[in-house]
Amino acid sequence: MAFLQRMRCRPVLTSAHSVMLHRHHLSHRMNSSCTGPLFPYGKTDFASIRERNQFFVDNSRFIKELEQQAESNILLRPPRFGKSLFANMLARYYDVNTTQEQFERWFGGLDIFEHAKSAEGLKSARQYHVLKLNFSIDVVPAHGQDRMTWIAGNLRAHIYANLTRFASKYGLSADIREANFAYSLEKVTEAIHSRGGRLYVIVDEYDRFANKLMLDADLGAYESIVAGKSGQALSSPIRSFFETLKMLAEDGTFRSYTTGIAPIALADASGANHMWSLTHEPDFADVCGFKRADVETALAHVDLRPHDVKFALNLMEKYYDGYRFDGSTEPLYNPALCLFFLTRLAKNPSYFLEELRGPRRMKRMSDRNVNVSESVVGLVQRAPGGCEAVLAARSGEPLDVDLWDDFRLREFLSPAEGESSSTDASQAATMMYHHGLLTYSATRKLVVPNLIAKHRLLHQACSVRIPLRAVEEAVLHPTERRWRRLIEDIFVLGNSVATLCDNNCNEAALQSALCSAIGQLTRGIGNASHESELKVKVKVLENENENENKKTSEDGYADILVQTGGSGVLLELKRLRPRQIEFKSERIMEKRDKKVRFVAEEISEELGGMSEEELCEVKLRYVSKSGMRTVGDVLDSACKQAAKYAALKESHRLDRLHGFGVVSVATRIIVRDAELNV
Repeated sequence: MAFLQRMRCRPVLTSAHSVMLHRHHLSHRMNSSCTGPLFPYGKTDFASIRERNQFFVDNSRFIKELEQQAESNILLRPPRFGKSLFANMLARYYDVNTTQEQFERWFGGLDIFEHAKSAEGLKSARQYHVLKLNFSIDVVPAHGQDRMTWIAGNLRAHIYANLTRFASKYGLSADIREANFAYSLEKVTEAIHSRGGRLYVIVDEYDRFANKLMLDADLGAYESIVAGKSGQALSSPIRSFFETLKMLAEDGTFRSYTTGIAPIALADASGANHMWSLTHEPDFADVCGFKRADVETALAHVDLRPHDVKFALNLMEKYYDGYRFDGSTEPLYNPALCLFFLTRLAKNPSYFLEELRGPRRMKRMSDRNVNVSESVVGLVQRAPGGCEAVLAARSGEPLDVDLWDDFRLREFLSPAEGESSSTDASQAATMMYHHGLLTYSATRKLVVPNLIAKHRLLHQACSVRIPLRAVEEAVLHPTERRWRRLIEDIFVLGNSVATLCDNNCNEAALQSALCSAIGQLTRGIGNASHESELKVKVKVLENENENENKKTSEDGYADILVQTGGSGVLLELKRLRPRQIEFKSERIMEKRDKKVRFVAEEISEELGGMSEEELCEVKLRYVSKSGMRTVGDVLDSACKQAAKYAALKESHRLDRLHGFGVVSVATRIIVRDAELNV
């Protein structure tokens, strides 16, 4: 569609863009005159923030950039990423009712202020009648009400109320009818033109209610309210609204700016194909979000000791940083999460920091108001290829796929016959990208941005169904990558971070979980077929002596054999508990024996930040009787045993039996091909 650009053709950012996107300065204006909280958590009223001298990251220079774009623009960013505050700033900047005194108070000292005083700036600053709409309307009907009728009525009532206030604010005389907002918009525009004025329409969260319908799987209501019928401008309220804006855009005195999360509702509405998308424009990569310098400046306004500043900055980087958009010069922090953290920190620094050193760090760092709906992952999993995309993201594996911009909901859930699985994965990854579960890495692959996003993905995907075909593929075409992903998914599905860090969680327990999860698929649970030939066995393969074959967590002789047809895969599992490992953190070392639950999150962070090679070099607390000193030694032992057992394929009437060594290091899983390792 015309309103979006294909990413596949976008060039890699050059150093010239880096200079262009550099922030000139920050206007934080926080001093003794600040009234109320230092940090405006949950606030999107630009004027109020400036009047109260609260913390504000200056992104006003993008107003000038915006004026160089088309008359109608749209910006998509993940939830709670600062879109509404920027939209509110635009409304104040362009509003003809903003007085000179107000303008100087609100914009004085910001990057855009000098431009606003120039001959070019005077043509637009404080020159528009600004109509601001927000589509965060209620989609839950009153008792006995038809949902589609309820939502359509709410949307009409919202637009009518705002048009009525708009006309009153500017003293306009226009025929405004609640039953026909398209007609009302035209009449309001005529009244503005009769005065020689110009109209600027700002639509915030255009897809908020559409996403609710989509994620509730109410496709009937979604089709009726959003999509409508192709070629019929008045067949849905949203289609009708954007068709009206499209018509108004033909007049050179009209401008519009729209924000939202994802492009799917616009593609379905179709009427918005006149908009120019800023979503993937390199010049607008940093329009929303905080940079590291912004966070450092904010922390400087809190009474902290130097080592506490370092500790807080380190946490914010791990939990909130990592977002990259097309053209980003550095990773961006989620601004809502940062303000949530800073607000709590400023209230009682010592108490909050002590809480963050406790056992429930993830809970303290998380803001329920920024939680991604569990239905997002559920919707992604419903799409062809969605389960695989979710599982790949959860495993930490980068997704090397192209993002899509113009697919519709029905195409997403039921792609056209013949489309490849990579296309399906691309659409699923696109949905997760727009909802903040995935972002770009420095190498232009899609990755989970930070620990908060990872936690949400793990938590919300606890009901993810492991496709039977993934297990069958792993048996028929065994690779380290396939089995690592599969085993990590099964372990995380059935075990929390605290459980995997528990010293009482032994090798037998994890083996049982792995065996049970694969076994469920063979009994028709999840996506499994009842006719599947997949079989799972737990069997001791060394010899037939009962005493020698006694399965314990110490001897490690219990193996998992998964087979289908003439092919099989054998897994030799080893478990290293936290008390067996030498950690870098003194705090973890102090509590790893009896109070390991208090440092579970820290263990996950330390091990999660290591490459597999670094993890193999981690030393064990004690040298074993067999001389094993490192994690790598344990892995080598597992591989040798797996290779030995795999040589017994004839006794299982198999044509092929492939062995893998598997080591669970607290929350990390290492899988190594026994044939390649020995």
